[in-house]
Amino acid sequence: MSKQRQLVAIMFTDIVGYTALMQRDEIKAVAIRERHRLAFESVTLKHKGKILQYFGDGTLSIFKSTVEAVECAIKMQLAFLKNPTIPVRIGIHVGDIIHSKDDIIGDAVNVASRIESCGIPGSILISDKVHDQIRSHNHIKSKFIDVFELKNIEEPIPLFAICNEGLLIPKKEGIKK
Repeated sequence: MSKQRQLVAIMFTDIVGYTALMQRDEIKAVAIRERHRLAFESVTLKHKGKILQYFGDGTLSIFKSTVEAVECAIKMQLAFLKNPTIPVRIGIHVGDIIHSKDDIIGDAVNVASRIESCGIPGSILISDKVHDQIRSHNHIKSKFIDVFELKNIEEPIPLFAICNEGLLIPKKEGIKK
């Protein structure tokens, strides 16, 4: 099995409350997931991203460009916030991964997953590494939240929220690590 290292922007998305919705209203849950996937697929492809994995209510994708990843996340999140809303949180991190066929592993993947889980529906959270690569792009607005110790991650991670118009920003106190 051939393994290849690659530096990429890693994006995780998750539909918040999907499991509970599936228990209450399976038809609605399936419709929301289908709408999520349609928007996710079309916007990701337009921003040159590669979809690696769907899990029930979430996704994993990678981008060669950090700017493209964040622009993609903004467009997706704004689409998810339109009625009927889809309660999605998005996390993005940049790092070295080990890529084999359609699977990726590595510390950066784990960090990206933890960042996504800190978000709230309607938010896009990014690491300081992502922020470093987008800060000269004036059309992308960001706000420093704080430095957080994330579950099973050795070093604390500075988190930023993308704060373009229409996006939601979690409060520091509301971040669940």
